[in-house]
Amino acid sequence: MMKRGSILKLTAALLLIVIAVVFSIQPLTDSERGISLGLDLRGGVHLVLQAEPGPDGAAITADDVEKAKSIIEKRVNEMGLSEPVIQADLDKKRIIVDLAGVQDPDKAVEALKTTAKLTFKDPQGNVVIEGGDLKDARAGQGERSYVVHLTFSPEGAKKFADVTSRNIGQNIGIYLDDQLLQNPQVQAAITNGQAEITGYASLEEAAQYAVLLRSGALPVSLSIEEKRTVGASLGVDSLNKSINAGIVALVFILLFMLVLYRLPGLVANISLIVFTLIVLWALKGFGAVLTLPGIAGILLSIGMAVDLNIIIYERIKEELRLGKSLRASVEAGFSRAFLTVFDSNITTLFAAATLFFLGTSSIKGFAITLGIGIFASLFTAITFTRMLLRWIVGINPRMNTAWFGVKRENDASGKKTGEATPATQAATYEDVKASMPFYFNVVKRRYIWFALSLIMIAVSLGSLFTQKLNLGVDFTGGTMLDMKFSQQVTQEKITQAMESVGLEGPVVQLSDNDTSALIRTSALEEDKRNELLTALQTQVGDFDKESLKEDKVGPAIGQELTENAFLSLAIAAVLMLVYIGFRFQFAYAVSGILALVHDVIITVGIFSLFQWEIDATFVAAILTIFGYSINDTVVIFDRIRENEPRLKRGDSYEDMVDKSVWQMMGRSIKTVLTVLISLLAIYILGGESTQGFALAMLIGVIAGAYSSVFNASQILVEIKKRMKPKRGGKAARTKA
Repeated sequence: MMKRGSILKLTAALLLIVIAVVFSIQPLTDSERGISLGLDLRGGVHLVLQAEPGPDGAAITADDVEKAKSIIEKRVNEMGLSEPVIQADLDKKRIIVDLAGVQDPDKAVEALKTTAKLTFKDPQGNVVIEGGDLKDARAGQGERSYVVHLTFSPEGAKKFADVTSRNIGQNIGIYLDDQLLQNPQVQAAITNGQAEITGYASLEEAAQYAVLLRSGALPVSLSIEEKRTVGASLGVDSLNKSINAGIVALVFILLFMLVLYRLPGLVANISLIVFTLIVLWALKGFGAVLTLPGIAGILLSIGMAVDLNIIIYERIKEELRLGKSLRASVEAGFSRAFLTVFDSNITTLFAAATLFFLGTSSIKGFAITLGIGIFASLFTAITFTRMLLRWIVGINPRMNTAWFGVKRENDASGKKTGEATPATQAATYEDVKASMPFYFNVVKRRYIWFALSLIMIAVSLGSLFTQKLNLGVDFTGGTMLDMKFSQQVTQEKITQAMESVGLEGPVVQLSDNDTSALIRTSALEEDKRNELLTALQTQVGDFDKESLKEDKVGPAIGQELTENAFLSLAIAAVLMLVYIGFRFQFAYAVSGILALVHDVIITVGIFSLFQWEIDATFVAAILTIFGYSINDTVVIFDRIRENEPRLKRGDSYEDMVDKSVWQMMGRSIKTVLTVLISLLAIYILGGESTQGFALAMLIGVIAGAYSSVFNASQILVEIKKRMKPKRGGKAARTKA
């Protein structure tokens, strides 16, 4: 009866998963109602507009910023753009605008930042009509040119009638932002409350000005503090590359788990499909915008989700080797791995939370997907995977354990050798050593590992002091243009074009085929930036505007990013220190944080050594390394904490730590491989935008794996040696 029930439950669960996958494809991928794609995947423009005091020097109020935000919202809605994101930062007097899918970013930017203060002035220069007196403005076609038809409010119509009746034969100037648009002569009093502005070259130009006038004048001037533009074709290319990277990473991980764990590996793969569905539906449900770093976060969280299954499966295999039944091994594996899984993921969650609260807009997307991934992986590993395995074991409780990756051999009496050890007794140190295909005492050689780490740290610090870091415009401020020309170009031509508009000492890098150029210079205002693009177009050659990528970062934004980077690292370190100290002991917390410092210094040092550029995603990578590395360390710490109470008088604390390290060695190697598969896919196939992030993560994960195994536990041993042992007097004695 139990067998039949398990078969029915398993069949129903698998059928529901298939149905869920089939019926999720269209809602999740629909271009209108599916998951919202960010600027870097659709193309568009991101702006940070800084409110500035007017000529009178009056202080900018929160009401001014809110009113400016409302006017910008009106202008954006008039443009017909879908899913705009407009936010006001009242403390810093800024307005943040994200416009995805905009066809002409330059026109959109100009339309948003233009003050659009309309005034009519009499012959004496007195303002007689203002934009507030305007009721409507519409574009149209006049006799000789395109025009904007103005309709005044009742109060404005009275003012206009009065001023025109008093100035017949005189000129009334029409100004926009104090620039004269036209200066018509009044032929007769105009009492119908209407006027028109003529002289536009196209209906589109007239419509653009009509939008500005209808939405009203901005109460304050706005300057562009940060601007990031991604061409439409570049966004589509980034999306396609990210999808390819995801498919490759997923296929490799599925095969890896299937080969490594067989039947449980198949269950893990099914859980991974459920995990992916949960993450994608959560993104859609929360209305989150999927960005390029966000896709990297999904791929990374897939690797971390697999890690949870590896922790549990390795524990199940240990229980099977101790002679337990299949059902008992599965239950013990999940129950004993629970705290390890929980502790390791909470520490990673600290990093994701810090990124969300202190990161920039694109980094927030990474933090959201990483955070959702952590919760989804906990659910699927602890609940869904456990449920499936229970049903499978219920179908055949006596199935061959080889299906779980453990082979039991019979002794001469025909008894399973694994059953010789009592189920409640943990494997001895000698048993652990004997089970290893290769073995060396890790703890005993700790001074070798410390020396290697100190050498790497010294090289890293030496490079940081001599070469420093190659900081990108995200930190230093400036303008970066990534352009693709229709023909081969030379650095000399680009430099000459830049010098022709007064830009000296520019940094220009050409691609291998000399058709793409990366130009870095000081932060350019819109007029100077447009001059540069015109000079490049005329003196160097045609370039593809749809693949143009532009980053402009003001010095204030760069300084804030630098400050937030240090603040993020400090907050994440303190949170992890407190949590590990609370869940374990203070000695464990200090050991873990010192290992983290090792990982960060080496990662940053290697970037300095090779002068690889550092951008905003590098901060996300460092904080993720924080979370991932401590995750790996906590898993080993958890095993040490489990083994420590079993120490007897005369037992060696060092041997116990070495035993714990080797018990988790297989898990450490396997989980690092799964994460490296995801990161390599991002680095090789994900495109240039995420290469820096993936490279930093690759270095950090390798450094973290090394420090977790060879440093953190050994630092703990050194700290414990200097503390009064709680058991016996030989806690620091090493056996020969």
